[in-house]
Amino acid sequence: MRVLTVAPLASGIPYEELSYFSKDDVTPGDLVEITVKRRICRALVLDSQEAKEERQSLRHASFGLKKISKILTKEFLPSRIWNALSYTSSYLIQPLGNILYDLLSEKSFDLLSPIKIPEEGKGFEVLLLEQSYENRITRYKTTIREYFSKKKSLVMFFPSITDIEYARDELARGIDDYVFILHSGLTDKQYKTSLEEIKNNPHPVLILSTPSIIPLIRNDLGIIILEREHSHYYYTHGDEGYDMRFVLEQLAHGANIPILLGSHMLTLRAHMKYKMRDAHEVMPLQFRNDAPISVIPMIDENMSASPYLSRTALAILHQASIDKQGHYFLYAHRKGMYPTTICSDCGTLFTCQNCNRPYVLHKIGGIRTYVCHGCEHIVQLNEDTTLSCRHCGGWRMATLGIATGGIEEELKRLGIPIFVIDGEHTDTRAKVKKVYKEWMDSKYGVLIGTEMAHNVVQKCDDIIILSLDSLFSLPEYRTDEKILNLVTEMAEKVTVNSEHNGKLILQTRLRKMPVIEQLTSPSFREVYDNLLKEREKFLLPPYYTVIKASFDNLPDNMRTRMEQELEPYVVEWFEQGRGVTLLFIHIKETEWANNPTVRERIKRIVYDGRPLINPLHFFI
Repeated sequence: MRVLTVAPLASGIPYEELSYFSKDDVTPGDLVEITVKRRICRALVLDSQEAKEERQSLRHASFGLKKISKILTKEFLPSRIWNALSYTSSYLIQPLGNILYDLLSEKSFDLLSPIKIPEEGKGFEVLLLEQSYENRITRYKTTIREYFSKKKSLVMFFPSITDIEYARDELARGIDDYVFILHSGLTDKQYKTSLEEIKNNPHPVLILSTPSIIPLIRNDLGIIILEREHSHYYYTHGDEGYDMRFVLEQLAHGANIPILLGSHMLTLRAHMKYKMRDAHEVMPLQFRNDAPISVIPMIDENMSASPYLSRTALAILHQASIDKQGHYFLYAHRKGMYPTTICSDCGTLFTCQNCNRPYVLHKIGGIRTYVCHGCEHIVQLNEDTTLSCRHCGGWRMATLGIATGGIEEELKRLGIPIFVIDGEHTDTRAKVKKVYKEWMDSKYGVLIGTEMAHNVVQKCDDIIILSLDSLFSLPEYRTDEKILNLVTEMAEKVTVNSEHNGKLILQTRLRKMPVIEQLTSPSFREVYDNLLKEREKFLLPPYYTVIKASFDNLPDNMRTRMEQELEPYVVEWFEQGRGVTLLFIHIKETEWANNPTVRERIKRIVYDGRPLINPLHFFI
């Protein structure tokens, strides 16, 4: 009999590891079926010991061991992939079972095959492709032909389903029978059919997938491609998640095959690797800036009668209403009517009583309604309701900011067909597709949208970014990088040809901000260098690993003890409010990546604070 330590592969189970026994020979890396409180689920075996060796601890245990139901897949993870995931679990301070569950799909459980390692691995290396989307697609087509000729398969990972759908239209021409898709949007039948083809097709295949370990069932994989490497959608579970790009890189390392990072602007981590010669370019990196960007300072001479549009932007839309042609995209960072309400007397923001986030004003069913986008608490304003400041009691509450709802109301007077894509109007992928198709099929029109719309827009005549100024109010170190990526990627969507010389207009009241000036710089080489120097100076990624932990009602003596235990590392504390204290620990990336003793020590000290490694947001 063997005593097993297993990691459940299911959501909603509050245990990272559980103990079971088996009369059969079970080894680490096997997939088994277990029962947890009458719930049947799958689990990965982490450890297996002879019952004789564990007799003493079992005798004094306060619980009785249950038997596993059955063995599902023997040797599901080969040793090198097992080691890669174990290292990833240690690096990210995430349970290995959680990471593997995120890499799998429950639709695949009935057809899971052992993960395989290519018999003749080319060798792990990081390759970089920083080009426009069209140039990247052209290069990918060449790479696919090259690997197919070597009888090697490829897997391309994307941050979203929409990215997969657009890429498939471009990449599948001529090889449609050998291109297969894996993502959560497929039906169970579609997913199983695709998986069966991937497993059994003797011809090399191209797999287009969201982050997953399933494509590694092919033992002829020649390369892993990570498309749109800059996208923050690679973070799992939103603000409380971790970076799946790191996980995929470690899987490539374990499989001993190269990984190609592709983007119009690669992350600073990729550029640091290139600078340190830990990554190599497959084409010369695109430092030149040819984006058709016009920055319009929102000062008196540029202001129009509209509070949202500059004279230049308003002129474009007026001409569109006269010519009755053209498709225009107006980008707003927030949904709703107004993202901020402030007291004109004392300057206090109108914030949620539950989570302290600013309320956003919406119009729901014709009623002005304040909604907290954090905890979804609402405050409705009817005829009998008067809004007043909770700090000073003043009633002069002013609405500020730019959001999709307010712009929609403002533009109705122009008489141009208006289409809106945001989390309020289009809360499903089907609705987003429907509105986008209606906009593209119309003779002319204006699409107003948030980043949700930006992700589906492929081409349009002109783009107007109404404002990104609100991003600078967030205490986030990635703000400059995010703005650079967002604006330059959006500029690629503007139609520029002999018939139409489109442009991207960025409206801002912060013209002097360095990142705004960098957007019109002829080269991004100096921009990258400056950003990397800033990150190193302020002990931030990619040069440093930042561990964020959150504690409720932390006693002063506990804080003092933790500070002593965390020496000699740089430690910062931040009081978030409502009894929540944030802890930030800065450790050199090389030390964190290469020293398991340090990782175990930090995990032991801060584990109760739900630690996150290099989180997407520090303070939100």
